[in-house]
Amino acid sequence: MSPNLRKRLAVAGVGVPLCALVTYAGGAVFVTGLGAAAALGYREFAAMMRDTGTRVLALPGAVAAFLFPFVVFAGGLEGGGFYAAGLMLAFPALALATVDLSERPIRAAACTTFGVFYIGGLLALSLPLREGGLLLQADGDANAGRMAGTLLFLFPVVITWLADTAAYVGGRALGKRPLAPRVSPNKTVAGAVCALLAGLATAVLYPRFLLPEIWSLDLAFTLAFGLVVTGFAVVGDLAESALKRECGVKDSSGLLPGHGGVLDRLDSILWAVPAAFLFLFLFA
Repeated sequence: MSPNLRKRLAVAGVGVPLCALVTYAGGAVFVTGLGAAAALGYREFAAMMRDTGTRVLALPGAVAAFLFPFVVFAGGLEGGGFYAAGLMLAFPALALATVDLSERPIRAAACTTFGVFYIGGLLALSLPLREGGLLLQADGDANAGRMAGTLLFLFPVVITWLADTAAYVGGRALGKRPLAPRVSPNKTVAGAVCALLAGLATAVLYPRFLLPEIWSLDLAFTLAFGLVVTGFAVVGDLAESALKRECGVKDSSGLLPGHGGVLDRLDSILWAVPAAFLFLFLFA
């Protein structure tokens, strides 16, 4: 076993159970976990921006990203919308007050706002899935609701993980034609097709065995759900690859040995979970 693979397995052996426990705990524990991931992800984003010579508001952005899930938890999506509007006013004002004109304060504010919304805002959309805003009955058994909320949140996450695994295996075995050579030369059309098939299969089987009491979508809508989640997961992976290529880095950081940084682990999930939320919000 290679040293890199050993590191990857060690980090996964700790990280996967920890994430599952935090998700199952729910409430303040889950929100704090989301906030911590958002703050760490934003710091990586800020560091990559600095590598390109782009000034960002590092500490205010990290704090704002950390607080985003708390605001949505306390005030719902409406509260999150007001918070986002406030940040759009606060960041330009703060940048104009603290960033020299030669360092382009408006661009600094724009990049800061994007980073906070992209990481903190998208992660905050995990809350309606986990905390019972969709599909779950508010007056049901607490323990059953906790497990159902955990499994519902993990549904798009599992689709993403299995699709990513299928893309890797299928791409190595069958891939010849690159999917997006200028963005990520190693990703192939065959890998994307394998990811899509795995995502569709997972979308059908997961609710049948793990969510039989709450999943009410018929087969057509379930397949559409899998297609949307898998498709956005692939786009999220490509978007992260484009960001790193633009910044001239291989990984977003070295925080997680063998895995890169937090953003490297969240790349597809940042797109897949909000896509799952929006789909269920519209059609469930």
